[in-house]
Amino acid sequence: MKLSVYDRQGQVVEEIDFDETTLGKFVNFKLIHAAVNMYLTNRRQGTVKTKNIREVAGKSAKPYKQKGTGRARMGRVRRFGSRGGATAFGPRPRNFSLSMPKKARRQALKSALLGKLRDKEVLVLQDLSISTPKTREVADAIKNLKVQSGCLLVIPKHDENILKSCRNIQNADLSVFSDLNAYSVLRRKNVVFTKDALQAFAEEVKK
Repeated sequence: MKLSVYDRQGQVVEEIDFDETTLGKFVNFKLIHAAVNMYLTNRRQGTVKTKNIREVAGKSAKPYKQKGTGRARMGRVRRFGSRGGATAFGPRPRNFSLSMPKKARRQALKSALLGKLRDKEVLVLQDLSISTPKTREVADAIKNLKVQSGCLLVIPKHDENILKSCRNIQNADLSVFSDLNAYSVLRRKNVVFTKDALQAFAEEVKK
């Protein structure tokens, strides 16, 4: 597969070859669904808690006698349904985490990228390095590539200047190629690799 390489002005400067067969023969939607479900589920903290009847402060005795007061019958103030009382079958702290085999996660990532490639939603940027943090430079490059609707920028290694330049741009995420996963790829419409990041990723998936 031939991929066009763009400069920051949005002009094609060259074409490079990318072997899409390294990503698999077909898009495995079931595996992608399982991976995305795992990543989203693992974001849940599971710290929500309500008090049961044993944990609510208050006496167990009836506040007044059953009959003769002219008022409704009243049990202990800690009961379910009372104002300030316990919650019946309320949430308790729990662990929501899920896991998948490493090979399955890698294959889900490959399938997600294969789908993006076939939908023409993967672009290659010649270079994204900047000497000082400047949001305008990165924002202009995104605008020239016409991916403002949402994009994931993939770089070869951690760069503090690029990180600081991207964090205020709406609908734009930044990731090192080694940190990619199926959810991060699918979260945005377009995936923009730098040329070096794509070459490094291509070498990684061949292993």
